[in-house]
Amino acid sequence: MEENKRNKWLHIRLTDRELLKLKANFGETVHSNLSDYSRRILLKKLVIGRYRDTGIQELLRELTSLKRDLHGLAINYNQLAKKMNTAIDDEITSSRFQVVKLEKSIQVSLKEVNRFIDQTAEKWLQS
Repeated sequence: MEENKRNKWLHIRLTDRELLKLKANFGETVHSNLSDYSRRILLKKLVIGRYRDTGIQELLRELTSLKRDLHGLAINYNQLAKKMNTAIDDEITSSRFQVVKLEKSIQVSLKEVNRFIDQTAEKWLQS
């Protein structure tokens, strides 16, 4: 147990640039403190870096955008349905144009969702 006790110090001098670089590199790892990270480098031990999957970030960004678009269409469709349920015959006729336009928007959005899912599945299968 006494063998694992860290009671020795090693002082090193760094330039501002070197310290910034050391801290930047440390920030890209999973290690909890700079001492542990520096010790691992000095003793040539494994340093575990953080892995950021940019593909997942792109996927989430696209899915969020699609979700927002579909949510907006759903709100518009719901409002139009309420309007048509309380409307008289003349108002229903004038609202049909809006219904057709909204249905086309929904179809376009659904095609975009399907296209995105197909592209994502294709990329995933290739990896």
